[in-house]
Amino acid sequence: MKNFIAILILVLCSSYIFSQDIRLSFTAVDNDGNFVQLDSIRAEKYFSVVNTPWWSEMLRYPDTVIVIPATSVQDFAAKADFDVMANENPFVGKTSAIVNMPDESVANVTLAGVDGRVVATFSKNLHEGGNMIEVNAKDAKPYILTVACKYGTKSVKLLNVESGTANSLSYTGSYDYIPQTKLTANENLSVGDTLWLTAYIDIDGFRYMLNKEHIINGSADIVFSFADIRHYETFTDERDGNVYRYVQIGSQVWMAENLRYLPSVNGNPSVDYSHNQPRYYVFNYLTGESVEDAKNHICDIYGGYYEGINSYRQFGVYYNGPATIGACPSGWHLPTDAEWTQLEVYLQNNGYNSNGTNDTDEDRETNNFTAKALASACGWELSDNSFAVGNNTEENNSTGFGGFPFGGSFSSQIYLGNTYGAYWWTDTDDIETNVGAYYRAIYTNSYSVYRDNAPYRSAMNVRCVRD
Repeated sequence: MKNFIAILILVLCSSYIFSQDIRLSFTAVDNDGNFVQLDSIRAEKYFSVVNTPWWSEMLRYPDTVIVIPATSVQDFAAKADFDVMANENPFVGKTSAIVNMPDESVANVTLAGVDGRVVATFSKNLHEGGNMIEVNAKDAKPYILTVACKYGTKSVKLLNVESGTANSLSYTGSYDYIPQTKLTANENLSVGDTLWLTAYIDIDGFRYMLNKEHIINGSADIVFSFADIRHYETFTDERDGNVYRYVQIGSQVWMAENLRYLPSVNGNPSVDYSHNQPRYYVFNYLTGESVEDAKNHICDIYGGYYEGINSYRQFGVYYNGPATIGACPSGWHLPTDAEWTQLEVYLQNNGYNSNGTNDTDEDRETNNFTAKALASACGWELSDNSFAVGNNTEENNSTGFGGFPFGGSFSSQIYLGNTYGAYWWTDTDDIETNVGAYYRAIYTNSYSVYRDNAPYRSAMNVRCVRD
């Protein structure tokens, strides 16, 4: 009988040991390594085994954990795990954090600098479920928020980007559990499957996206590094109140997003076009003449990157040649062909070539591997071409220029909002062919910045450079 009990215990223990759940946890950090809230993640089984069903799921914040259960009868929805999550981060002076508690417990909460010096603290009996903590930070610098209780210790890194009033922590309320897990029966996902992951973050009406492959080989913390989310200096266009980010590259200062000046709006660029009269276009807004409606237009293309975004905020305005005249704000101007060349040569000669080489001449055409340094890390079609924009996109945007793939329109062809090219006007006419003006472009399959001319009727984005 004793031998039978011993064998039974061994079998039960072995079953437990070899039936561990697989947990895939997803988090995101910005260019400086600070926590950023993931708004949603699409997870898809990338390669299917014969007779294994294909699987896809959209996880929405704060549901950023997939659990692949060892058996399909376990109930993981009963309790929330102990966890600490930041809301707005980076933040200005004040933000909040959510503390999830499996059960009621006393917790010690501290706010400290990265040097370990504690600047605020309190102790409170936190409720079962979600608890909201308000954080006030006095200085513009990184902080560590730590919560310690009987379930363990959790910390999150916070970044205050502007000076606040005082350092303080306060409890602001509780609510029911926040779902943290996605149940997936083990006949859908298993060890060895490859997941295709697409992570989305929306900040100030702007959508960032990153792709990643992950082979399931056990529990894992999967981190998305958003190189496009970083601290920028900003200025305000007094004409319409638009706030723009900018970045210094060498001796030049460039806008880090596309111009959105919109005095009027036109429809489809393949129909409503002109070689000599200004034309302004907003992606996916092809009918109507209301500037207000165009600025508030929500993209109605179903699925993927574009769905539900504000087209005007995301892509900026597309201008024909005449519309670029005087389009830039006071103190800024449309860059000339020579100023674009100056940018490219600086990148070539100062370590920004994607193939790791450095140039020493003033020739933009030789050894031009500069496209990745100007391209955003998200939104691009993927490419197998070495050193190209769409290859290893997490290595893009080393300059902070943030060139997203917004497309353009040439002659009868419309590429507005495509994900394989970005196009910007220059202020230099092509006097040799007399067909229009020069422009610059970067493509997902190319490692070079492309230079060509286009008719004035074409529609492209504008980046301004400071006077």
